[in-house]
Amino acid sequence: MDTGATSEQGVAISTVGWIAIGVAAWLVVALVVGVLIGRMIRRRDAQTPRGAEPSETSETPGVPAPSPDSVGRRRRD
Repeated sequence: MDTGATSEQGVAISTVGWIAIGVAAWLVVALVVGVLIGRMIRRRDAQTPRGAEPSETSETPGVPAPSPDSVGRRRRD
């Protein structure tokens, strides 16, 4: 079994050492991806003004306004 002792060729890394290196690399990549996704979401949210949700009375182009008789009634499909 390799103990990680120094030899003439350099430092020998055990299986546990390689696993630790892999886990550390995985965490670094996950952190970078998480930060980048968070920045993208913040940039997207910054483009939309706060409280800019459309109201029920705003008219959408191409969509007729509901008739007064249909307001408050459910649509039958």
